[in-house]
Amino acid sequence: MNKKICIFPNDPLISYFKKGEIKNRYFNPQNFFDEVHIISFIDKDVEKNKIQTVAGKAKLEIHEIGKITINKRKDHVNNVINIVKSINPDVIRAYNSRLEGWFAANCAHELNIPFFLSIHTQMDHNRKIARKTNLKKYLGLKYLEKFIEPYVIKQANKITIVYRVIEPYILKKGGKNLELLYNRIDLSQFSNGEKIENIPTPLVLSVGNLIKEKNHECIIRAMKDLDAHCLIIGKGNDSKRLKKVISGEGLKNKIQIIDSVPHNEIQNYYKSASVFALAYDSELEGLPMPVMEAMASGLPIVIPFQKEGFSDGLENTVLFSERNSQEFHNNIKKILNNQNISHKLSINSINKSKDFDGEVIEQREAEIYEELIRRN
Repeated sequence: MNKKICIFPNDPLISYFKKGEIKNRYFNPQNFFDEVHIISFIDKDVEKNKIQTVAGKAKLEIHEIGKITINKRKDHVNNVINIVKSINPDVIRAYNSRLEGWFAANCAHELNIPFFLSIHTQMDHNRKIARKTNLKKYLGLKYLEKFIEPYVIKQANKITIVYRVIEPYILKKGGKNLELLYNRIDLSQFSNGEKIENIPTPLVLSVGNLIKEKNHECIIRAMKDLDAHCLIIGKGNDSKRLKKVISGEGLKNKIQIIDSVPHNEIQNYYKSASVFALAYDSELEGLPMPVMEAMASGLPIVIPFQKEGFSDGLENTVLFSERNSQEFHNNIKKILNNQNISHKLSINSINKSKDFDGEVIEQREAEIYEELIRRN
């Protein structure tokens, strides 16, 4: 049997390629499928030979639909359904409950194909933030809440979430067959990093998109009067402002920002660091990928307190901190100045990272696909 999957990714694949986030078998766990078909909402996506690894051994095809706005989605739905019909996949997968998820849900419904939905962010909390900071964005998110998200979530035959804090959002929208399935981490990759020569030490590492929700400004200000250097890896629309903060605080000699690192080299940056710190919004995302990568690398970690009841079992693994620069400063300093604390957190990080073992999670993903196909 020639097994096929049709993927509706969060973003065009070229954006992942540019960020260096192309991961082996990401869309084809355990090489379960023979063909992987990507529906791309862009006129020209990345050449498929550059990202073949995401499909493993399967034949990879990218179907470029072109940009479609929310208000024009119904004009294009029949075209997308016909494309998916011609592919005749065994499973449809989407990674959000927004526009891409809406198209995936419609295709699955019209063609009677199992629909597997993965959710990576807490949309209700996104709305809370936007309501205070960006009225236009808030109105757009409210439209999604009313007309898009419930349909996508209710249509899904299987839903996985990447951290517990997302669960209330899914249940509120009528989701069923819900399972926590963390992002995959290749433990062998991150346990075998090599230190980078000439990198300043001790080094505080922070990895994540340069957007306000990640709160890199907190880490930048935390470095003041700290006897250490800091490297921030990420790109985003907050980049220019953050560089002004660094300059204004007189920290240009202590803090460096680099846009991206190829995924097959990122482990070396973790290996070269003494502490990992990220002041992200823990109600929006419970356990970001870079935090898990830092754990797999055996780094002591400082992150914000988690929402009560949704800590993902990190109490003995990390130093929780209030989401302000003084508290992050104090906790980073505590790790740098106390080898016993640093060593204990490092060991606990490695032990906790086994929960994110890519081989185990990849196997479970393949099992889910098998279950969906068998039930259909």
